[in-house]
Amino acid sequence: MCDPVTAAIAVGVTAVAGTAANVVAQTQAAKAQQKAINEQLAVTREETRQEASAQLFDQMRAARREQGRIRTASGEAGLSLDSGSIEGLLMDSAMQMELQGERTLANMESRHNANVAEANSMMSQIQKPTALGAGLQIATSAASAWSGIQSAKIKKGSG
Repeated sequence: MCDPVTAAIAVGVTAVAGTAANVVAQTQAAKAQQKAINEQLAVTREETRQEASAQLFDQMRAARREQGRIRTASGEAGLSLDSGSIEGLLMDSAMQMELQGERTLANMESRHNANVAEANSMMSQIQKPTALGAGLQIATSAASAWSGIQSAKIKKGSG
């Protein structure tokens, strides 16, 4: 039969080691979650950027087609590109293109900010043990083990 004090020491050491391993596992899991959230944020940022770039290029092509139609129509009508109405139409087309581009960029930034806010919210829910909390968990386990060892010594001495 095993000595009760030796058994209590073995149980205590196992409990402290298990608690320490659990704290390490919690820390590693938290780091993995943070990494995954940051990677997802980078992916969504790139997707948003690519979408905005595609919209900007589409808007520029549409504006160029519109300006080409204005020039063609003015030439067919025998009007000079310098005439007030034609020049006004061309400037309006350019201004509309610029406004659409600014809106697209603002929307992209807004979507990015929303994604960052969502990532921050997810990060705040990660359960990562602090140094103090980890120390307290291990110390509590060690104190419990010490108490078990002392109890075993008392029982051995009285038995």
